[in-house]
Amino acid sequence: MKVRLFFLALIVVLCAGLNACSSRLPETLKNDADQKAVNMVALLPIENQTGDARASKMLRLKISDELRFKGYPQVAIEVIDERLAALAGGKEAGENDAVSPEFLQRMLGADAAMSCCLMESKAAKKIFYTPVTVSVRCELRSAATGETLWSAQGKSTGRSFDLRGKTLEMKTAGDMEAVLEEVVGQIMETLPYGPKLRG
Repeated sequence: MKVRLFFLALIVVLCAGLNACSSRLPETLKNDADQKAVNMVALLPIENQTGDARASKMLRLKISDELRFKGYPQVAIEVIDERLAALAGGKEAGENDAVSPEFLQRMLGADAAMSCCLMESKAAKKIFYTPVTVSVRCELRSAATGETLWSAQGKSTGRSFDLRGKTLEMKTAGDMEAVLEEVVGQIMETLPYGPKLRG
């Protein structure tokens, strides 16, 4: 009798484990058919909540590289910025939410827009070490409907140690780039493959 109970409990645990491994998070990935309709992506300017312009530029370039590695053709960043500036009357582009699906399709020829927000980018200076923290949120929206097809968020911290202030500053700048790369890797890992890599 005890053996049967043991095997029954073991089967229940295995089934629960397999079910957990195969499930997808609904807030991360929407309908596969909608995702397959994405062939060209427009990477919009980063919404920067930190005031760190350097980190914002690095983030956009790293996300652009990752999109290419995931198999997504992209509208050139220069073209996007130029057309958004023309739309804003020569001023710097504002909030990404103001970009209409019509603009994405007609002016950029994109099936979807990726918008990302740099929510945190800080280096808290201490005496002998500096922790660097970066937090980013991204989402992919359909140009046809404006619906969010995918979204993800990531956060990472790196630490530099040194007795000399100048060397610590240099290490901190390097850490910022490494932490940005780590966060982008976390986020983009959940993005399904693009048309160039789909089976």
